[in-house]
Order: sequence, then C-alpha cells, then structure tokens
Amino acid sequence: MSGARIGLPDGLGAAAHRYLDAFPAGDVVAFPIDGLDRVGLPVWVVALFPEDPALDGIMPYGVGYGADAEQAVLGGLGEIAEMVWPTLTLSARAKTRGSYDDLVRALGAAAVADPLTLCLPAGSPVDRATVLEWVEARRWRDGAAVLVPIDLAAYSARELSPGYRPFTTIISNGMGAGPDLDWAIGHGLCEILQRDGNGLLFRALDRGVALDVAAVPARAQAILDRYAAAGIRVLPKFATDQFGLPNLYCVGADTGQEPAAPIMATACGEACHPDAGAALEKALTEYAASRARKAFAHGPAALAASVAPEGYVARFMAQAGGAAKSSDPRAFKTMQDWTRRSAAELRGWLGDTMLSERSTRAFADLPSAPAPDGHARAAAARAAVEAAGFDILYVDMSPPDRAVTVVKVIVPGMEVETMSYYRIGARGTEKLLALDSPLIRFGAATETLRPVRLDPATAERLGHPLFDTAEADRIVGPLYPLYREPEAHHVAFAEGRA
Repeated sequence: MSGARIGLPDGLGAAAHRYLDAFPAGDVVAFPIDGLDRVGLPVWVVALFPEDPALDGIMPYGVGYGADAEQAVLGGLGEIAEMVWPTLTLSARAKTRGSYDDLVRALGAAAVADPLTLCLPAGSPVDRATVLEWVEARRWRDGAAVLVPIDLAAYSARELSPGYRPFTTIISNGMGAGPDLDWAIGHGLCEILQRDGNGLLFRALDRGVALDVAAVPARAQAILDRYAAAGIRVLPKFATDQFGLPNLYCVGADTGQEPAAPIMATACGEACHPDAGAALEKALTEYAASRARKAFAHGPAALAASVAPEGYVARFMAQAGGAAKSSDPRAFKTMQDWTRRSAAELRGWLGDTMLSERSTRAFADLPSAPAPDGHARAAAARAAVEAAGFDILYVDMSPPDRAVTVVKVIVPGMEVETMSYYRIGARGTEKLLALDSPLIRFGAATETLRPVRLDPATAERLGHPLFDTAEADRIVGPLYPLYREPEAHHVAFAEGRA
C-alpha cells in the first residue's frame, strides 16, 4: 500500500506488515484507547482511510486487543482486511441468478446451499423456488464448488448487484482473516460457533451460569488479578460446550468507582476455543476491549478526543458517510437512549440477565484440548463440526496476490441473530423448545407469530413451529444494543456532541 502510517508502534513483526503491504492505498492511523479505562490491558484502534473510490462510504477500521500492543494492532489490521476485501473482490465477481430448485436441477444438490438451512428470518417468503443471487463458495472438506446466496456472503450492501434486495440484514459473522486459508477459515468458524452456541443463552436470555474460576491457568489468573486491582468485579460465565469446545463470555461491574462512560457497564467479551484456558483469556481480554471500545465509539465526544489524533473523528465520519444513521435504525435509536442513562440505570437493566448468577460451572470441568496457534484451533474446530455432520463452506475474498487470506465462512444449519433479526431454524427452535421458551408457539400464524422457515420434513417433525416476534421484542426490551450497535461515533455526531 501507499500512504502515511501514523501512530503504529515500532518493531511490528512480519504478520502485521503482510496486512499493511496488502492494503489498498491510503493512510493508516493507529492509537491506543485503553487509557479510557483503568484495567491497563492493551486495546488499539487501527483505521485505514482509503483512496480507492470503490470504498467510498466504507470506513475500514478495527479494534484490537491482546497481551501486548503488537497483538492488539494485529487484531485491528485483521478487522480492516475483513472490511476492505469483500468490497474490492465480491462486488466484481460473477453472480448466478436463479432459484435453488432450478440450480439443483442443473448442478446437483451438493453444489447449491439450501436456503431453508440458512437461518432465514421467521416468516420469510423465501423458499426453494425464490430467485436469488448466488456466488461461488467452496466446501472446506473437499474443495468442491457450492453456490451460496450473496445475502450471506456479503459484508455490506456494496457487494450486491444494483437493485438486489437481500432476504436478511447483512452481517459480518463468520468473517476470517489470516496468513493462509486454514487459519482464516478457522477464525471465521470459531466466530460462527461462538454465536451459534451463545445466541439463545446470554444477553437478554442469560441463564446466569457463572464460571467457577478456581485453579485457572496462570495467564488467566493474572488477568483476573488486574481486574480486581482496578476495582472491577469481573464475572466470567458459561454458555455451552457443544462440539466439545468451551463457549464462554465475560461481563462485570465497577465496584471501586464508576466507569469513565456509563455505557462501559454493558461491556461483554466472548470466546469459543478448543483450549479452555485460551477461551477464558480471550473472553477476559475482549471484555477489556469492549469497555474501552464502547466508551470510545459511543461515549461522550470528549473521551474520544482525549485518545484519538486531532481531526480523527471528523475524518472518520466523512469517510463513513457524515451524519448518516446506522443501517439498523433500531440500534441507532436505542443507543441514543443508552447514552443518556447512568451506569446504575444500565446495570439495573442487566441485573436479571447479563449480571445474574443462578448456578455455577467449574472451569476445571470444561473440555479442553491444546491449540497453540490458529492452525491447531482450525483443525480442532473443523474436526468437531464435521464429525457432527455439518458442511463448512467459505467464500474466498482474498486480494489477488494472496498476501493475506480473507474469507466469509457459512455453515448451513448454524444460526445467529435470532433476538435481533428473528433469524431462526431447526437448531434454534429445538433449543428453545428444550428450554420451554414462550418464543416458540404453535397454531395459526399472525403478524407477530411467524412460521419458522424449515424444510418440509423438519417442519412436520417439529409441528410447524412459529416464532413469537412480539415476545422477542418484549424480552429484549431496552437491551437491543447488546445485540446490534450503530456505527462508531454516529450517535454523538448526530447529537452535535462530536
């Protein structure tokens, strides 16, 4: 890439320079934001201000964290790659238009992803006869080509054909970046496992399963000690260990003094990793990143100005589209309300959910397998998922020179965004039925009792379930920004505070 590199720490290793050299022309600006909090764990913002007009309206930036500044910067660079390369590659890629039924007749069932397995929104009119746009993915197991709807492959609406309306809100879940294909796919797959595993078990649906952290590995204990010294009662929690991978998350509450911005009270870190110690470390460090990131992105303008280079936020907003509101108006509106609340009010909303403790799960009882790097993590996650009968698909969006690898992972049958976008399939339905949840109903469909979109055999087996969207909205209540946030700085900008 060409352009200025501002604020990057000295001595970055080869992995960071591979990202930097692969980026399109533009200025890279980096700076730490962990000074907004008192935990002291490294958290960095890294932003690319691109010169390519194809990226107008897209603000590529990442918030990275880790044991040191280099790890934090590397994480931020990876997030930039996940934002840039889909737009620069997928938008120009050939697309196939047709229905699942038509494509199966031409190519065979193994070569086309069934939309009824892709976690459609409840009540969606999409079925196997619906004409969609498709792009080529590959099956990780055998490398075979599989067409997937661009609705799931895209990172943003910029990759869609003019006039194409996606059947669901576009999300980034499953994006992965790394030095090679296996590393990147494993990254995206663990994110899918994380969200598929915890989506109906935490946030507004939190079961209150606290993790007993007696006898945790020394590195995790050192992080716990830092929180204690900072006057923050950190609360690691257990979501699931399905597929033999610990799925954990971390929340907490300030005890010695209030946080710098009230919204920090809503922070959460998540992790899914074959190694239980690594999962706990990631959840703990991501919790610190979430605290600092929320203060920087949605807190008072003075906080952002205290850590960002002069003019950064104005330049960010100009690249991102000025004062444009979030593509999710509900997220924008509810975040506006959050920014006017005190930390005590926000904690009060979370007392029966995220901050609850109703039972415990011992850390020592978690399944755990060594996975010292991204390749080992990928191999363990792949083996577990494929053994359970799932296909792992990926859309390769890497730059032409493959200096780095960027993919979007899609696993038909796994689910995400049920409580925000009402996306639900067989797995989510069965989980909610097992919990005797009021979210699944039976009988006649209405405006708010919407059919779960399933293949005919599964729909018959489950009794043609309905998802109660009104009940979902009631349960989420004011907690919607736990699920979806507006773009950074947009709330403050719209209110004249930035």
